[in-house]
Amino acid sequence: MVVDERVSVRTTAAGSPLEFEWRARHYRRTELPLRFFTRRPWWTEQNRIQKGIGAQVLETEMWRVTAAGRGRSAERVFELTHEDSHWRLSRILG
Repeated sequence: MVVDERVSVRTTAAGSPLEFEWRARHYRRTELPLRFFTRRPWWTEQNRIQKGIGAQVLETEMWRVTAAGRGRSAERVFELTHEDSHWRLSRILG
């Protein structure tokens, strides 16, 4: 399910997501998250990116996090996007 909503994330000292809040619900990771990078849709943003900056400006940091809500909530897999200092919930996979 595609979500694309801003979330509040608390991270470890190393920067990986530990817990997050979405729609007034608190989720805490239950496994180590997976970090990966995707390419931003450059074809929609090319006029906004200054030439010569480098390929990294097109990369988006993603985290696949298995987490559960408080109480007896079942585990679900979430994809969080981290750009600049902002976090977004991109998708719920399970």
